[in-house]
Amino acid sequence: MDSIYHHSLFHRVPMSYNRFVLLLKCWHFANNEGQDGTRTYKIRPLLNMMMQRTKDLYKPGDTVVVDETMIPFRGRLSFRQYNPSKASRYGIKLYKVCTPEGFTYSTSIYDGKSEKLPDLDLPGSTVVNLTRDLFGEGRLIITDNYYTSLHLAKYLYNKKNQLDRYR
Repeated sequence: MDSIYHHSLFHRVPMSYNRFVLLLKCWHFANNEGQDGTRTYKIRPLLNMMMQRTKDLYKPGDTVVVDETMIPFRGRLSFRQYNPSKASRYGIKLYKVCTPEGFTYSTSIYDGKSEKLPDLDLPGSTVVNLTRDLFGEGRLIITDNYYTSLHLAKYLYNKKNQLDRYR
């Protein structure tokens, strides 16, 4: 917190360090009474706003990649994930839609529950939920073996997109 307090953005704010720490502890992005049943309800409005702004300002090219990533985190968190095969075994799991250039177009935090669509399995539903606003534009959606299935390929084909996989 010292690095945040002493950042050039805050150097002119007439506030004691203790007051700054107190305000930082009470900082909320959502009302506690407005829970929607997900574990990420406190940060979801901020994340949705950022993703909507990104989608308004940037349209990806013909190819996008869907994959997961892990943000290292060893603190207490109800949706912290454990994956012994990763370099950072504990962390926050994100599903991301990225361009081949590395720009993140869309992201979703995995909080232990995922919305499953009727005709698809859970990984396929994740791909559809992340790429829904790219349907009908003839894009190539690349996924790894975990997400790829025949049902997902047919679903995306009906939405005028293509599915490919990488190993």
